[in-house]
Amino acid sequence: MNTSEPKKRIGELLKEKGLINQAHIEYALQLQSICGDRVGEIFEKMGFVTENDTVRALSEQIGVSYLDVDEILPDTDILKLFNKNLCLTNTFLPIERSDGIIKVAAYHATDEKLSQLVTRQTGLQPEFYISEKKKIINSVNKHYYFLENPVEKLIENEIKILSHDTEMARGMDNLIKYILHLAVKMRATDIHIQSMNQSIDVSFRVDGVMRLVRSLPVTLDRLITSLKMRSEMDIAEQRLPQDGRFTATVLNNSYDFRISTIVSPQGENMVLRILPMETAIMGMEQLGIFKEHIKLVENMFREPFGIILLTGPTGSGKSTTLYAGICRQNLLEKNVITVEEPIEYDIPLLRQTQVNEKAGYTFASAVRYFLRHDPDVILVGEIRDTETAATAVTAATTGHLVLSTLHTNSAIGAIPRLRDLGVRPYLIADSLVGVLSQRLVRKICVHCKTAYRPSEREKAYLDDTTVERLYRGKGCEVCQGSGYLGRTLVYELLTVGAEIALLIEKEADLGLITEKAKQKQYINMFDVMARKIKEGVTTTQEAVRVMGLIRRN
Repeated sequence: MNTSEPKKRIGELLKEKGLINQAHIEYALQLQSICGDRVGEIFEKMGFVTENDTVRALSEQIGVSYLDVDEILPDTDILKLFNKNLCLTNTFLPIERSDGIIKVAAYHATDEKLSQLVTRQTGLQPEFYISEKKKIINSVNKHYYFLENPVEKLIENEIKILSHDTEMARGMDNLIKYILHLAVKMRATDIHIQSMNQSIDVSFRVDGVMRLVRSLPVTLDRLITSLKMRSEMDIAEQRLPQDGRFTATVLNNSYDFRISTIVSPQGENMVLRILPMETAIMGMEQLGIFKEHIKLVENMFREPFGIILLTGPTGSGKSTTLYAGICRQNLLEKNVITVEEPIEYDIPLLRQTQVNEKAGYTFASAVRYFLRHDPDVILVGEIRDTETAATAVTAATTGHLVLSTLHTNSAIGAIPRLRDLGVRPYLIADSLVGVLSQRLVRKICVHCKTAYRPSEREKAYLDDTTVERLYRGKGCEVCQGSGYLGRTLVYELLTVGAEIALLIEKEADLGLITEKAKQKQYINMFDVMARKIKEGVTTTQEAVRVMGLIRRN
């Protein structure tokens, strides 16, 4: 282990990597004199850099490998050698042992006292990896909780107790608590509770794919009623769809649960969208954008005026990418105002507001108010109607940079969509800077990744007969048998230069616009997908699931 102190301060390190400038350092030092926080933490809180940026920069300097603790499953026997409070106090996570060595992920990976502590506790020589502080804390809380509380067994026991509770004297709170904890454990984004003829099925959406978790007896249909009560919905209304929400703390983190019900012949069906109330901002490389493409995206976000659109289906990470882009702006020199639904990332240097339909504060009205606040950049959560489209384009054509999201299936598709929303072609041509369209695909689990010889059908799909090796996951305990762990972006980028703007203004055929774009800096989504398949990031099966067989281009 390299125990030498870092030769450079974190500010200098990040400055050398081009992530911050001297003004950011001076601003952070001023804040430090007021609040006393570490300079690196101030950089992260202000949105100048992500925590991942800081940790990876330190990793390079101190010569300790980076490890993403979200993608590992520690050995339970190793966890038992320590207690949770010790791990939290010293910000480390024990992982596994091998040949007299214990692998440890730590925030202070060069701390000699921590090295001595681990050796004294285990008698083993520590091998340290560096990881983000927040991720380590969350991982410690998660793994030690489930070590002491086998939630799958707790759910099974609770179902047995409730099934025999014919007088309904026992409430559903414990079952709800365990289901929420299991959802967080499995990294679910949605919980589906579906009424069937002979059961109540509980499924989770994990990495974009539905997984049946548990079938409950129909006698436990009061689970839905209990959740409706918790989210302040009308439990007597079982004919019409309803919406509600509640907040809950799971593993020391706060979550907002957005609930929606619909009614089918079998009964009520419910979906709970899981929204963490504190979410770490991700950088573009973390999201899965190739290094050579990051510069193109950043240049687009640095334009002084116009409109930039992020497109894709619901849940494809558009807002996350928007924030990754906006954080590459010099936030000290620009007045950035946002209107969102809801506010997903808290960044102090942004003036963030939230839609309030009941009070008449909509996306469209917000933009009109913003124009009186001398903005440089306006972020509009979503363009979903004619009024919002008109006000956003007006702001873009009057010297402001407008960032927003739009529901289309491709980057080129943003052009006819804006036309459908009543924006005139010459205004689209004058205001549109670029469109980034994206999807999320599952990544192959690194713990069970294996190579194989592709079939002729796969070669044909990739349009490459020279491919001799591809990869897939066999399925293991870490990925819960799926062969996939986590997700990454596939994307396409359309930047609107003078020639393409002229075609848009003339309402040229979309095919002609596409051909012209391909002669410029157009990035094709299928090319990105094919490259990630060949590099062993994802699979052809996942490509077909997300992009299909017919309209892959």
